[in-house]
Amino acid sequence: MIAPIDLGPCRGYEWQGDGRTAVVLPGAMLGGTPTCYYAALTLFELGWRVVQVWSEWDGETDRSEWAAGVAGAALGYAGDVDLLVAKSITTRITGVAADRGLRAVWLTPLLVLDECVDGLRRRTAPALLVGGTNDESWDGALARELSPDVLELEGGDHGLARLDDVAKIIDALRAFA
Repeated sequence: MIAPIDLGPCRGYEWQGDGRTAVVLPGAMLGGTPTCYYAALTLFELGWRVVQVWSEWDGETDRSEWAAGVAGAALGYAGDVDLLVAKSITTRITGVAADRGLRAVWLTPLLVLDECVDGLRRRTAPALLVGGTNDESWDGALARELSPDVLELEGGDHGLARLDDVAKIIDALRAFA
């Protein structure tokens, strides 16, 4: 069952599984769909409880501040979190994940930003990095330096919305989860 939830600064959905808990954070637009939807669905089908933020960046708030705000609200609501999934703008909270020792899946991480890379370098928990070769914020060589778990999609762009790529992302997420 999926139920709407109020996370304070944003809305969300709770996918009510019986297993471990994951938090799924959006990109800047459309709640991060379709990639975030497929991540939440995959985890739910594996029995996970999923807290999914459903919000969009307003275009005015500082991006890092917005990402930290929605992440803090979702992590606070979720309680004991076993996995974090973040897309694009919310990958700015790699430092939060590192500080909490959270396993994470970073969808189109902003590898061009020091704050994102620094958090990934500090992490102690496993991290799956997913990006495409046609994404200006992706650096495949750096991704492989930061984690042994990398899915690089040839020709993939920042949206990761190609149908052929969805199956690859789901398979990598299942293996990582």
